[in-house]
Amino acid sequence: MATVSVAICTRNRAASLRATLAALDATEVPAAFDAEVLVVDNGSTDDTANVVASWRPAAFAVRCVVEPRPGVARARNAALAATSGAVIAFLDDDVRPPVRWLERLCRPIISRAADAVAGGVRLAPHLERPWMEQTHRTWLADTSYLDPHAPQEMVSANMAIGRHVLARVPGFDPELGPGALGQGEDALLSWQVVRAGFHLAPALEVAVEHHLDPSRLRRASFRDAAESRGRTLAYQQHHWEHVTVPDVERRLRRARLKLLLRSLASPRPAEGMPLWEMALHERIAFLRQWRIESARPRNYERFGLVKVRGER
Repeated sequence: MATVSVAICTRNRAASLRATLAALDATEVPAAFDAEVLVVDNGSTDDTANVVASWRPAAFAVRCVVEPRPGVARARNAALAATSGAVIAFLDDDVRPPVRWLERLCRPIISRAADAVAGGVRLAPHLERPWMEQTHRTWLADTSYLDPHAPQEMVSANMAIGRHVLARVPGFDPELGPGALGQGEDALLSWQVVRAGFHLAPALEVAVEHHLDPSRLRRASFRDAAESRGRTLAYQQHHWEHVTVPDVERRLRRARLKLLLRSLASPRPAEGMPLWEMALHERIAFLRQWRIESARPRNYERFGLVKVRGER
């Protein structure tokens, strides 16, 4: 019997979580799987607890734990600590998995053909827009940018790892991700898994449908995403890659001036953002955060698997 834990981390999105649980209830669970669902409530103040308590799936045991400290990486680490499965599959609280999702995502790990699996994520059809380019989709967690034969990373909305991996890569960095610098906790863990010599297998055809809040398509949301990406990259490059960035102040002044000049001559759509503007907002946020991170001792040995300082 293969033990499989499905972890869903959530905070104040009770309605979205309810729809995700309903879709999960419709998935097939192989007879050879002993499957559980663990919902990690990351300090919700809405109806999340009642949504979980009222869910009665036929094929899953259900538990809920509370991680009151904000930050999705902390919630994911709480899931790793609280689950018992030999395989831990992660879903976000705004996705809809297909019927045969669980077996197809977890089977490569159970059969020892892989140590971790990158599942696919696709935007729900009603969220598609004509203005979207690949970068917009990537920023909305769509996985079409990943190599279908050798994915370079996993996206936490649909991924699985073997518990044995945690002996070398113990968890997510709580300084990254929503609730902290904004993004990248899943990417860094993925890179560490590969760096440790584990096999990351693709299952991008096993795609969940992403029902993100439509507000994430707004211009202001893309600016927020650009800034969180910039902050995240500064952290990753200083602490994990040990990159050096010269002339930060000069680069920052130039990027700000370029953004100002181009913005004066450009329209401001209600939805979306042109790629040049996304890149400049990201660059400015990167350089601003670099001033902060580069003044700190590095949290990892270069390409390290375990955080040597800071919160773990």
